[in-house]
Amino acid sequence: MTEKKVSMIDFVQETPAQVRYNVERSKELTQSLVDEYLKRDYKRILIVACGSSHNGSLCGLPFLKKVTGKEVKLIPPFTFTYFNEGFDDDDFIVVVSQSGRSTNAIEALELIKSKGHRTIGITSDVNSDFKDICDLTVDWGVGVETVGYVTKGVVTLAEYFMLFGIEAQLAKGEITAECAKAYKNEILKAMDAHEELQASAQKYIDSHVKELYNMQELYVISAGANLGTVVEAALKISETVKIHATAYECEEFLHGPLYPMTPRYSVIAYDTANPKANARIEAIYEASKDICTQSVLVKCGVSDDPEVISTKVELMDEVMPLAYLAVAPLLADFASSRLTTDEHPLLKEFGDKLATKSRKYPKEFGQW
Repeated sequence: MTEKKVSMIDFVQETPAQVRYNVERSKELTQSLVDEYLKRDYKRILIVACGSSHNGSLCGLPFLKKVTGKEVKLIPPFTFTYFNEGFDDDDFIVVVSQSGRSTNAIEALELIKSKGHRTIGITSDVNSDFKDICDLTVDWGVGVETVGYVTKGVVTLAEYFMLFGIEAQLAKGEITAECAKAYKNEILKAMDAHEELQASAQKYIDSHVKELYNMQELYVISAGANLGTVVEAALKISETVKIHATAYECEEFLHGPLYPMTPRYSVIAYDTANPKANARIEAIYEASKDICTQSVLVKCGVSDDPEVISTKVELMDEVMPLAYLAVAPLLADFASSRLTTDEHPLLKEFGDKLATKSRKYPKEFGQW
């Protein structure tokens, strides 16, 4: 009997249970990072990350800013290493890499260490290259994803920054236990929504097979906390379906980027927790139907529209990404597993010249 191949769908389906488990052990999971953070009154939190680790951090950033009241800045490792404006002892710096083997993240850690600053790495593998350079290596609580196009890691990383913010403020006495519980309940609600969105997305897939097979160019739009969601959605579809997918803030999309749009294009729009903003997002979605072969809206609320993927669970804006991140990987997995989406042979040669992972990175997880 042939063993079933593990896919992105499996990790999407595992996500709610992992997120709920991480909420249960929130204090234990974040303790080492909270202890480090409490050593002084930091003025800024700097998160250094790229790829899906960047996007997971971006999804968690609005909640972290809201809870801590601090400036939180997200910087790609290459920019941090070669073009950053500098950092000092008032900056709490963490470097994120799910594999712990991304060469640019390691390079950023080397720069931090060379400046005499504490090196803190957040990863899914505490035995990776990170442990050889970090003063503190933190496991964010996802385990190892054996599919290189990570999904569960993105959601749990966003959750980790949320839980870190909650536990840090609770330890400082700046929020009450009741407030911390209320925030955690919002995270748990997001997993109820995640499961509903999985079911709704599957229903959409079953009735839109031809549209998904025909995806050629894609715009993904939203606003607020879901800017992180759309950046990750575009990345996931680009790297799996092998089409050009671009993420935009909804209004920015209208100021130039929409002009190449033809029936070759698809649009996926995600709403927010702001009704006035949603009116604009839904208007873009409706207008795109007149041009695009495929237009999809992801939203909180009941809808009879067959182009809408929805959940009945109402969420605060800052936790929406935890739920909405369920959708794009399911669409991407369906399309990419049924189309010829192999990398062009010339791309392999490109990757051989510009590897992005250390030699310890498992080859079966992908070239990059």
